[in-house]
Amino acid sequence: MTSVSARLDAFTDAAFAFAVTVLMVSGGMSTEGSDADLMTIVRRIPAFGIGYVIVGMFWFAHVRWRRFRGEGDWRSVLLTFLLIFVVLIYIFPLGAMATDLSSLIFGEPDPDRPSVRMLFTVYGVGFFAMSATTSLLFWDAFVSTELDPALRSPVKGEAIIYAILAGTAVVSTALAMAGGSPAFFAPFIYASLPITIGVFSWFWHWGDTPA
Repeated sequence: MTSVSARLDAFTDAAFAFAVTVLMVSGGMSTEGSDADLMTIVRRIPAFGIGYVIVGMFWFAHVRWRRFRGEGDWRSVLLTFLLIFVVLIYIFPLGAMATDLSSLIFGEPDPDRPSVRMLFTVYGVGFFAMSATTSLLFWDAFVSTELDPALRSPVKGEAIIYAILAGTAVVSTALAMAGGSPAFFAPFIYASLPITIGVFSWFWHWGDTPA
């Protein structure tokens, strides 16, 4: 890997690390304050955990993509920059969604809590953008002439998985935007992902992956 790719990956890692920091700060993960503030922080730990896992999922996807893609070209650079841009924007609705979910779990009253419709509309758009960009990254690796033929199946499988994530976000966002009773089901659409991705992964022929 050349210094250009290494520096681009370092920049990507820094962007994801910054996103996690923003997520922590926005969630109030501070060590200062009264006992009541400390309990509030403890109640927000699940929110931070949810956001952390999602950000980590997309970061690790980029790591796997680089192993498949190798050096890459101008498309790889543009898509990586797009991914960085989206994650830095997406972290704000992600933090709000995770905090709201944590509040619902612990029964915290929050008069400033946004409506489910607004929250999952904004979150859905961000999740779609992240998933679609990641899918395009793997598709870029799939169409590359430098890709080992033995790896074409797993790379295509990765692209399809993130396309499934993007499609799920579209459905959830559409329900949230519809308002009323349909908006109630917007958060639960994401619960179908373990099933859809699990079924796809079970039947897809993954072949060999790089060590």
